[in-house]
Amino acid sequence: MVHRPHPFPFRLLPGCALALALLAVSAHAGTETATLTVTARVQSGCSVSGGVLDFGTYTSGQSDDVTATGRITLTNCNGTVLIELDGGSSGDVQNRTMRSGGNVLRYQLYVDNAYSRVWGTGQQGVQYMALTSDASVLVYGRIPGGQTVPAGNYQDVVNVTVTF
Repeated sequence: MVHRPHPFPFRLLPGCALALALLAVSAHAGTETATLTVTARVQSGCSVSGGVLDFGTYTSGQSDDVTATGRITLTNCNGTVLIELDGGSSGDVQNRTMRSGGNVLRYQLYVDNAYSRVWGTGQQGVQYMALTSDASVLVYGRIPGGQTVPAGNYQDVVNVTVTF
């Protein structure tokens, strides 16, 4: 029988073969680099504060209209926003009413001081360009004269919606 020498001149212990194999693999491993783009979309923190539009005193049956101006305040709003005013307790932007108990006093809210454009929702909303982060937007109101109503404190609450 011919004796052939072992290819390794030493004998490997059981765990050493694995360690040598791992060293051989890591010695030949390459390195790659890449980038990870991280993004976030930050939405404006636009907020709205309503106010009070106070008509003051209306004398029942008076012939003259009573007008007043109110203010809506926008905070941290940049760019174009849509401002909508709903119909209040009447639910109808064309026929707004204030109430005192069961009594009704008609009024209207307008975009302009010429009282020519009713301020409402959807197409009747107002596109407003906020050039600074804080802005005040005027609301024009009118109570038509010629309404005979009982004395009282008349009130309505109109919801203001700002879409940005």
